[in-house]
Amino acid sequence: MRGFLKIIKSLPLAFAVLLFLPVFVLAQQSGIQISPVTYNFELNPGETQKSKIIISNLNDTAIDYVMEKENFTSVSEEGAPSFSAGDLKEGVTTLADWISFDGPTEGKLLPKQEKEINFTISIPEGAEPGGHYAAVFVKQIKKTEEGKTELGVSSRVGTLILVSVPGTTNKSAEIVEFKAPKLLLKGPVECKKDGDKIIAGSCFTMKVRNNGTVHFDSKGTVEIKPLIGRTSVIDLGTHTILPHNIRSFGAGWNKKYPFGYYRLKAQATDGDGNPITATAVMWAIPLIIVLPILATLIIIFVVVRYVKKNFKLVAKK
Repeated sequence: MRGFLKIIKSLPLAFAVLLFLPVFVLAQQSGIQISPVTYNFELNPGETQKSKIIISNLNDTAIDYVMEKENFTSVSEEGAPSFSAGDLKEGVTTLADWISFDGPTEGKLLPKQEKEINFTISIPEGAEPGGHYAAVFVKQIKKTEEGKTELGVSSRVGTLILVSVPGTTNKSAEIVEFKAPKLLLKGPVECKKDGDKIIAGSCFTMKVRNNGTVHFDSKGTVEIKPLIGRTSVIDLGTHTILPHNIRSFGAGWNKKYPFGYYRLKAQATDGDGNPITATAVMWAIPLIIVLPILATLIIIFVVVRYVKKNFKLVAKK
């Protein structure tokens, strides 16, 4: 009987796997793919850098493609770049201008075919020190029988190119927000999301702003220190932050029964590896512990009151 109940309970999970499995397989076996997803270079003025990307056709049919390049200067707090030409002064070139393809920018990929695309980054003399950012895209296009490109919505994937030009640069940063639950009624702590964004304060969240002129990787942690007991450290991960951009960090806490008063210290690193910190406090009163104690105290109070009201101690003569 118990074995039969286990089978019945597992049916919803099995149906869910069967429902989503075809979608996952289709997503992996269709479209166009590019690798790697990111390049990070430090190049001096006048220096060139040759590199390559691999594009793959995951379809069972041939596709036409075109190579593109585009600058970006801003990234969402979740790490998604926003591509735009930006405001440029006359005569000023950008990283997209410094990237050139070493071969044709259009072509055809046969079913399941991979192709190597070579490109060169040429840093001009007098290039401004700091960070410069662009992406190399491969875009799937549709062509007519005459070979002309059809207008319409086209899908594209890209490789991010991050270039740092040495010189006088600023690598400062600051924590602009640190939030944590003020009162925990249960554990463990899990992050809640609104779409792709972690809801600030639903777990241990932090926002770090790059005030400098070049990108860097910032490592985030949160130290949780109780009044009595062992200190815990939560890893918030490492994220690349572009100049004048803010990056969100967030993580939960796997402690099952937190209890008492905690002092919290969030820490991130700037572009030179120096720590920057922010502090907060948190109370934890888990209901699974408090309710039984409270219920016990109420029962004791009721019993004592009942005894006092209905029984009297009489001295024996």
